[in-house]
Amino acid sequence: MFDLPLHPIAVHFPIVIGMTLPFIAMFLWWAIKKGHVQQKAWILITALALAYGASALVASELGEDDEDKVEKVVSEKVIEEHEEAAERIPWVAGALVVLSFGGLMARPGPKAQIAFVALSLIALAPLVNAGHTGGELVYHYGAANAHVNAETKTLIQSGQFYLAHAEAEHGEENHD
Repeated sequence: MFDLPLHPIAVHFPIVIGMTLPFIAMFLWWAIKKGHVQQKAWILITALALAYGASALVASELGEDDEDKVEKVVSEKVIEEHEEAAERIPWVAGALVVLSFGGLMARPGPKAQIAFVALSLIALAPLVNAGHTGGELVYHYGAANAHVNAETKTLIQSGQFYLAHAEAEHGEENHD
């Protein structure tokens, strides 16, 4: 279906879920505390934490699949830096899943919920680090070039690729 690698597609799911999770949890904790919703509404946070963990595992596996191809273009040291940063995410997500179950229980509920909010905020640091090192791989070190076909590489190297695209864009503008 796709001729592009799946890792760059899949990696956006844990990033979005992980970045929004602390704020959704904070809002839901407040709504439960104020009595606007029942404590069982915390199941949403547990479901999001599970989705975060599952999507992080999928993104990590797809990154592993992509590693050999990218190593032909980018230094292994740079790839390992991203890989080490990204390997923390499923572990952090797993801890959030476990903690989220405490937020569903009557007795530790409010304390577990506030602990979840705190941990999910702290968990932003490794998530941002993994995203940053991944962005560096692509935009600074040219990891995307590992997926460019030979014909396109030749056109890029000769400058014809950009010229052809500029002419196509210019031609389209004249027809409007």
